[in-house]
Amino acid sequence: MPSFRLREADPDLCAELSRELGLHPVTAHVLATRGVESVEQGRAFLSPDASLLHAPQRLEDMDRAVLAVEAALAQRRRIAVYGDYDVDGVCGTALLALVLRFFGGEVTTFIPHRVRDGYGLSGAALEELRAAGCSLVVTVDNGTTRPAEIAQAQERGLAVVVTDHHEPGPELPPCPLVNPKRRDSSYPFTGLSGTGVAFKLAWALAEHRAALDHPGLKQLWPDLLALTAVGTVADVMPLRDENRALVAMGLQALSASARPGFRALLEVSGCAGRPLRADDIGWRLGPRINAAGRLGSAGLALDLLLCEDPDKAQDLAAQLETINRQRQRIDRRQSEQALERARAELERDPELPALVLWDAGWHPGVIGIVAARVAQTFDRPAVLLTIDGTDARGSARSFGCARLHELLDRCGEHLNTYGGHALAAGCTLEASSLDAFREAFLAAAAQAGTGPSGPREVDAELPVDAVSVSLLQEVERLAPFGAGNREPVFAACGLRTAGKRRLVGSQGKHLSFYAAGERSALPAIAFNRAEDEPLLHAPFDMAFALRRGSGAEPVELHVHAILPAAS
Repeated sequence: MPSFRLREADPDLCAELSRELGLHPVTAHVLATRGVESVEQGRAFLSPDASLLHAPQRLEDMDRAVLAVEAALAQRRRIAVYGDYDVDGVCGTALLALVLRFFGGEVTTFIPHRVRDGYGLSGAALEELRAAGCSLVVTVDNGTTRPAEIAQAQERGLAVVVTDHHEPGPELPPCPLVNPKRRDSSYPFTGLSGTGVAFKLAWALAEHRAALDHPGLKQLWPDLLALTAVGTVADVMPLRDENRALVAMGLQALSASARPGFRALLEVSGCAGRPLRADDIGWRLGPRINAAGRLGSAGLALDLLLCEDPDKAQDLAAQLETINRQRQRIDRRQSEQALERARAELERDPELPALVLWDAGWHPGVIGIVAARVAQTFDRPAVLLTIDGTDARGSARSFGCARLHELLDRCGEHLNTYGGHALAAGCTLEASSLDAFREAFLAAAAQAGTGPSGPREVDAELPVDAVSVSLLQEVERLAPFGAGNREPVFAACGLRTAGKRRLVGSQGKHLSFYAAGERSALPAIAFNRAEDEPLLHAPFDMAFALRRGSGAEPVELHVHAILPAAS
């Protein structure tokens, strides 16, 4: 298969998985490429449930965090939940607010404003919360890299507990720090989202209070799982280990939830009334939650998630939809500008290991989305920055094996603040330092590399004639799909089309056709690939995913790539 590179797997293991688990050989091969090394691991992978979850007490400082929260609850002191303006931060804030209020806490929520407050934990915001009567701040999805701000707040009498999942700096904050990425952590999984860590704190609090069997908490628990699933998928956390169970259970809970805010969000996103997939979060729910924080205040999204009044929830969801449409317009304009700039940069120097672009007119709320588009389009890490007077603020997105937090570490002398993880990060710096930062980032990216290039990687070869409904059903058991467990991509070679080829969609951007093997043909849809239509006039090779058919056919192929047939 010269057009594609097949993911390798131990043939003996594949045969054993197929035999013992009753799987099609193709499904067994895919399972083996997912890190499964035994029949027992395969069985657990196919049926993710609560048995995969690790005890929250295994996280460093969890006991200290629980005691700090319990003291505030017992003394009826006001607790602030300090989140972040992205989906993960908003969902985690909602989760802890629900749990702490269930336990009788007086809870204030605080989501920083992207422009006014900036990224991460702010000393000024902590002082505001202290002055407003809060005696304990519990962070969600932030705080690990803010030891100085936390120390200052504690000196002024404000207690702090940090729950986070970002990479620690050289100095840890002087307070309970619940973070699976701590260097001294023995927790068996480092891939939790910020909401996932908040869920672990909620679980530990419930166990400490012997409340897991309380009817009210059992009724609330599915909503906590739903929030955890949304935060995990939206923050592109690996869907491995316990995240598989958290997302699988959370998707089911979200589909069935009666919480008015959840129902309104599903309706406005076009997801109500059907089983949810992880990509519904990535493409439909997440962008709408994110839109509020990108263009204004994420408090609107938080209010929706916490809302218990159906009429108010409908109104909040409608406001969120309006903001999301505005975000899409700004996104399209900035994407066109950034992609044009990137092409010009690469024409001057095709060997650039990364792209660093800036403009005074770019909206800070969407530069992260656009940075991701630039990175994906040009197959290299990208940093996009917007300039405001003498300051610059940026968002970075990774590609290949480049780890952004490590790249930014090497550029620290040029930055005022930065934080994030391997795939996504943010930073601030002086506008006068932009050129020096660009040179430093390019040097760091060149040294780190961005991973191997070559033919597109696929999970298995699968002739069109071998596709069946039963095989599709087996492949669906490998879900949820996302980072760390991508949807299986198959390859078929030497195909031809049967019947008419059509350009579909409002602007004719999508390509619809029947892909024919030797004995049968299946409907195929290639989104945003209208330009590939000439390739269908001759034999072609194709990479695709299996999906349930939207029409009369029970299975359809979602095309990832079309290439001229290899000789």
